[in-house]
Amino acid sequence: MTVTLGFLGFGEVGFFMSKGLKTAGFGRIVAFDRAFADGGPFARTIGSRAEEAGVELVPSLQDMLGQADVVVSALPAKYSLAAAREAAGCSTAARLFVDVSTAKPSEKREMEQLFAGKGILFADGAMLGPLPTYGHTVPILASGSGASGWAEMMTPFGMKIELAEGPAGAASSIKLVRSVFMKGLEALLVETFLFAKKSGAEEIVLESLAETLNVPFQNTARRMIAADLVHAERRAFEVGESVELMKDLGIEPIMAEAVIRRLKKSAALGTREELGGVPPKTLPEVYEIWRTKGHC
Repeated sequence: MTVTLGFLGFGEVGFFMSKGLKTAGFGRIVAFDRAFADGGPFARTIGSRAEEAGVELVPSLQDMLGQADVVVSALPAKYSLAAAREAAGCSTAARLFVDVSTAKPSEKREMEQLFAGKGILFADGAMLGPLPTYGHTVPILASGSGASGWAEMMTPFGMKIELAEGPAGAASSIKLVRSVFMKGLEALLVETFLFAKKSGAEEIVLESLAETLNVPFQNTARRMIAADLVHAERRAFEVGESVELMKDLGIEPIMAEAVIRRLKKSAALGTREELGGVPPKTLPEVYEIWRTKGHC
């Protein structure tokens, strides 16, 4: 059976995913993007990307819903629930609605209920990597009533969809936890290299960080999380010294000051003395300490 895929929103997600799917032999793809239909400042970019990817842009949401068997909503999270409500109020040929935004788990569950009332399956999709790097093969976690069907349909075209246990919202919950680290790392890197550049040490710092982190990430994560229970107070003081130098150089220490707050929170647990200065060996030991201290 021939399947028509429809994108609601044709930004970076729609473009890279469509382009990869077309290369893998997928058939017809249509898309509706209000920014293109309204002729806004991004219309030219959307149009040229659609042409490059072999995607048909349609003039209205109803047009797209009337043609697509599967709809992938790829809008910014702040618009996704309202768009789902609008889509659920339209007549549609779709039998599966997928939302790949970073909307909250509660909003994903509401979307699933909206479409269930129309006999349409729903998949909550959480992309766990950068689209420009992976394209349509980006690792995706999926949950909800339509997750397994979506995975079965798209895997032959190279998509990597792994099922997450639980209802709609389960996949997005994992994505949002991961986002704290990934987006925090991005912000921390930007601030670090603003500091490094002003200090004339950018290449040395980059090489030093690469050497320190060039080990299996699991090992680094376990070591740092465990060591926090012993060394947080000393490290807070050290970063405080960094903050003073950053200010002298005219850099606003947004992330650095947040680091100090988090380290002081850990230091206040009093575990350095209780542990005799020796970090726990495993993460389960750390989690148990957090639990007994009311830290989580």
